[in-house]
Amino acid sequence: MVYMFMYIKAYNSIERRKMEKIPISEARNKFMKLPDEAAKHEVLAVTRRNKEVMAIMSWELYEGLLETLEILSDATLMKQLQKGVDDVKVGRVRSLQEAYERLGL
Repeated sequence: MVYMFMYIKAYNSIERRKMEKIPISEARNKFMKLPDEAAKHEVLAVTRRNKEVMAIMSWELYEGLLETLEILSDATLMKQLQKGVDDVKVGRVRSLQEAYERLGL
């Protein structure tokens, strides 16, 4: 199922990101430097009493996660995506040149 595949792919992508853990007190003291730290490590896991309580990430990563969630929650879009995957599996594909010709480009 495509939904599950996309979820696993997104999850694995997040898991592979460089993540540094920092205590909440350190995050508070370094507040103005956190954007640079997030850019360097992609995701900062802020901890309180050794438990992760917050994630700090770049705005670009945040927007990408929101977009992914929006796509995954759109049943119509997921059906279209599944149809596209099924088309590829059975060979119903066109070259880029054929697509341009069919679109008159």
